Amino acid sequence: MTRSCSAVGCSTRDTVLSRERGLSFHQFPTDTIQRSKWIRAVNRVDPRSKKIWIPGPGAILCSKHFQESDFESYGVRRKLKKGAVPSLFLCKVLTSGCKHKPLKLRTELGI
Repeated sequence: MTRSCSAVGCSTRDTVLSRERGLSFHQFPTDTIQRSKWIRAVNRVDPRSKKIWIPGPGAILCSKHFQESDFESYGVRRKLKKGAVPSLFLCKVLTSGCKHKPLKLRTELGI
């Protein structure tokens, strides 16, 4: 099954073609603090519960959401630097425009 980027408004899918175009895909960190930073940066709301979205085990973000300085290069391969947090989110403008404002994390996240 093809995975899609979890960022709101991003339609990038993890395919051979997207990888050939130089995109990379990154799973949410397992480290609790770093994972919380990513969740806050993604700023996504669960449509059913209306609470902050918690990524599942297969959730990914594409490289479009990271600064070039967030990567280390090893020849042809690129890897996210330790501590990198996604910071580039281009919302699709619908009727009211982009409302990408930081969400307050809930206590159940342990933050």
